[in-house]
Amino acid sequence: MPASRRAFRDLIELLRAIDDGYIGDVGETKSALDVADGHRLLLHGLRRALGAQLEGDVHRPAFERAVTPTMKFGGDSPDAIYHECNVSDAVAYRVRGHMAGAVYVSLSVQAGGGEGEGVGSSIHSDQFAVGPDGSFEVELSRAAPADGCDWVRMPDGALNVIVRHYFEDADGPMAVARRPLALEIRALDPPPASGEPTAEDVAAGIDRVTRWLRSRTLDEAKGRGRLPAWVSVVPNQFNDAEKPGADLAYAALDIAYAMAPFHVPPGKALVVHGRFPACRYAGLVLWSRFRQSLDYRARRVALNRAQTVTDDAGHYRIVIADRDPGVPNWLDTGGRQSGMMYWRFLLPEEPVPTPRCELVDLD
Repeated sequence: MPASRRAFRDLIELLRAIDDGYIGDVGETKSALDVADGHRLLLHGLRRALGAQLEGDVHRPAFERAVTPTMKFGGDSPDAIYHECNVSDAVAYRVRGHMAGAVYVSLSVQAGGGEGEGVGSSIHSDQFAVGPDGSFEVELSRAAPADGCDWVRMPDGALNVIVRHYFEDADGPMAVARRPLALEIRALDPPPASGEPTAEDVAAGIDRVTRWLRSRTLDEAKGRGRLPAWVSVVPNQFNDAEKPGADLAYAALDIAYAMAPFHVPPGKALVVHGRFPACRYAGLVLWSRFRQSLDYRARRVALNRAQTVTDDAGHYRIVIADRDPGVPNWLDTGGRQSGMMYWRFLLPEEPVPTPRCELVDLD
């Protein structure tokens, strides 16, 4: 059997296994919409894996968008632009980019024995030089660069690099998605000679797609131990926000997170009260149970601090409902009765006041 056919059939078998073991079927706690959300997630994840892994070349790297308004996988924020590409700890790289009005930019290198087992190293825009025009340059390598360029040490077992741009303004997520970032990465050493992809190259690319997709679904679910303290499993109730440890793959280490399920029956609204802490960015987004933001192309499903009406002390009152309650700070569930709420507090300068939730009558 040709290697590419074996690899392709392995990918097809993985899709079946994810359908059966990760998405599952309709039951007491899972609706037909939940199952459809799972299939949508799987297809979005496959699209992301094909873009980043199939043709990925650590000697000729190129950034790919990890999330778009129509490709969401891994828990996205509408206020962020994410780019990623594969790297190797045997190669040195330079990353050039532009702040483009972002309040925060970070570069995180994922490393480990599998596909992204943890954050091996990271740097953010308070730690590297930003030019008057917003430009920056960072080297990713084993040894510090001789020319004094800002540097991220390349960890053993490096797998990929993720660049996050976070924006906090009132323009809305579709304006964020269109921002030009002038982001590029290049290997510093001359790449090895290469010709057209061989049969083995194609098989290896398909295998990378399969490994990545398995690691973010079946392996993630199988390896999930105790949930982080900031993850609540009680509907309509948040735990205290906390920053994650470096062992949480694909996390941003500078963000304090808080996550909780929401359940809003018909005729009800969920009111989220709290106070914004002193921080670089704060925002709340509604997700499906599979950690995809709800559709923000035509509805408001997320609020950052700049978009939120508050009092002078920074207290907010956000209302989650399936129809407009006629008050500020409405998040539209689009008819969904349940999903996930996800807070991000970036570079908090004080303990984050825990958001409180109250279920009220809509009329």
